[in-house]
Amino acid sequence: MRQETANSYFKIVTYFFGFLLLWEWLKPLKVVTDTASLTYFIVFIALALTLSYFRIHYAITAFVKILFILYSLHGLYYMGSFFSPKWFKEFSHDLWENLGLTLGREWPSLSFEYRSLLFFVLLWLMTYLIHYWLSVRKTILLFYVMTVTYVCLIDTFTVYEGDKSIIRVVIFGFLLMGLLALERLVQREKLLGSKMSRHRWIVPLTVMLTISSVVAFAAPKADPIWPDPVPYLQSFSEGAGGSGVSKIGYDTDDTKLGGPFVGDPTVIFNAEVTREHYWKIESKDLYTGKGWEQSISDDQKDPLTFDSGKKVPIPSPQSDEERDLESEKVMVERTYSHVAYPYGVETITGNKNGYFSFNPIDEKVTTYKEADETVKLEEYKLSYRSPSYSQKKMKAANEEQEIMQVPEFVDRYTQLPDTTPQRVKDLAVEITAEEDNWYDKVRAIEGYFSKEAYVYDQFDVPVPEEEQDYVDQFLFETQRGYCDNFSTSMVVLVRSLGIPARWAKGYTEGEYSRQVDSTYKLYEVSNNNAHSWVEVFFPEVGWVPFEPTVGFSNNVSYQYDLDIPDSDDNEVPIPEKKEAPKQPLQPEEDIASSGDGFSLSKLWDDITSFIADNWGKIVMGTILLIIIAIALYLVRRRWMPYVLIFYYRRKSSDDVFSEAYLSLMKQLGRYGLKMDDGQTLRGYSRYIDQFFGTREMTSLTNNYERILYGQSPTSEDWMKMRELWENLIKRTTG
Repeated sequence: MRQETANSYFKIVTYFFGFLLLWEWLKPLKVVTDTASLTYFIVFIALALTLSYFRIHYAITAFVKILFILYSLHGLYYMGSFFSPKWFKEFSHDLWENLGLTLGREWPSLSFEYRSLLFFVLLWLMTYLIHYWLSVRKTILLFYVMTVTYVCLIDTFTVYEGDKSIIRVVIFGFLLMGLLALERLVQREKLLGSKMSRHRWIVPLTVMLTISSVVAFAAPKADPIWPDPVPYLQSFSEGAGGSGVSKIGYDTDDTKLGGPFVGDPTVIFNAEVTREHYWKIESKDLYTGKGWEQSISDDQKDPLTFDSGKKVPIPSPQSDEERDLESEKVMVERTYSHVAYPYGVETITGNKNGYFSFNPIDEKVTTYKEADETVKLEEYKLSYRSPSYSQKKMKAANEEQEIMQVPEFVDRYTQLPDTTPQRVKDLAVEITAEEDNWYDKVRAIEGYFSKEAYVYDQFDVPVPEEEQDYVDQFLFETQRGYCDNFSTSMVVLVRSLGIPARWAKGYTEGEYSRQVDSTYKLYEVSNNNAHSWVEVFFPEVGWVPFEPTVGFSNNVSYQYDLDIPDSDDNEVPIPEKKEAPKQPLQPEEDIASSGDGFSLSKLWDDITSFIADNWGKIVMGTILLIIIAIALYLVRRRWMPYVLIFYYRRKSSDDVFSEAYLSLMKQLGRYGLKMDDGQTLRGYSRYIDQFFGTREMTSLTNNYERILYGQSPTSEDWMKMRELWENLIKRTTG
């Protein structure tokens, strides 16, 4: 009996370690995919291994697994009761359609429900193999090698950090291989009963792994002998060509926009800056219906050259305010021959043995060593005056001003292809119907996307069909996409009104790294920060940047120089507060004796008698409540989001969004994503979005900062952002 118990315990331990190894395959999915929750998949693995351990009849096992898969798919994708035939009918129809797509090898069109079903089937097969390796072959070496290889590849080629995962895999794998080696030895030599005590094997094995792990951490590490093969493999794969999912980053070819992309944390440059701002590289003016090109060919361009430290021939925005001259330093990690610069740049210092070339067509600055021979800079410095745009002049802009009488200029920057659908132009008129000047019309279009709840998405973004317009598809069909979708759509809508606009691209401010000194902060700009936005031309002001992409803000500074009436005539009198008349206090003896036959002494006697008769139940109930309270407190991060969602759904005050945002930050702290000392809200929000693979925290933070720095909060702010808030806080329950 004791031997059977020991065998059963030993088998449970091996299955447990097998479960932990398979779990390591799932953990990267939350980082490298848009999978919101892994709970159903993890529970399915545990259920399948448990059924295998108890050797349940295969028919019952299959029935339980199928039932759990259906229940999981219902919980993930469908609404209503599980026992309702409606959702099952929808699922059956989806399954039939996706089987046809599978046979037709149309992989990108497969639904998420069908992909999850296939993943459950894959886990079913994997759990069977693990059961076979553990119970029959009693060796797990092949699966262990596969797991190590998988984690290494995921860590190398994706943003997933697999350091801790590798350590766990090594520890779990060696323990499991050691236990299975002991089991094979026991069976082969028939070491049963007292001849073989398993703990004599397990204890030295555990001690050896512990000591070796500690030594591995503490021992000095030698530098790598072989060169890193990853850049070569990446360059080979890029050179081989491909289709489907692209990698984010700056690219000169924008002729065909659309389709999903994956992140790329490769650092392009580091910048010591005094303030956050966008980094511009170029602009484009010819919209083709599929993407962007230049209306003037290379041989028609007449570039302007200038030397290091000399005035950059970029037209500066006209401003009535003289802004302070600021300087910044750029340290390039991935060298290139173009310069990323802020708005208002005046001088560029670097390339002292060569010169700079400014293209007035696309406003791109290129570094040259000799004629027609570019040079890649590793470092350069910039001086600039941060522009401030006059609202008064922008509101006064119209088609009758001097520059608008130049046909070449107007035609170039209001160009739209003949194939542009009429409903796109009608939408522009509809959005701006209540505005009477260019500036307010442009701001109305800029705010339209967030007002109508367009979704920022990097993955579920289709490529337009051959006869389909890129902007039309985004505005009227998908309503989800990334910066190219938002910025291109805004340019087209603005041009539909006869207002000059163009498409600009470069990088956002990047990720905050550290404080260099009292003046400068170091920002890290990577491929993930590649971005596009909009520039609109206002006579007597110049090109003004606008940011339509949901969740982004380009830190544009405006001169608030509008004619505002005197505030005395518009003040609303605040009514005086009237104190409510105080009620006279009722004497204590009246309270004690009020009511029919009630007294404090009688109440005390009843309480004492109840405690004396039920003290045992009270003690046990109190202990149970304390245990439940402690348990609930320990797992509060799992249930607290639902309490907060229930609470804030019923609030409609003007300051509800600020309260909800602070509650979200507390919940993120419980989840383990605490805000570091000295970290800005924007830096923290980018860290959260990078962790979850979304743009939700950035959108919420931008709205919170607008409220924090002067904009009066309204209940509408909460109604617009509540869905993003709920989506993000639900992610912390996993």
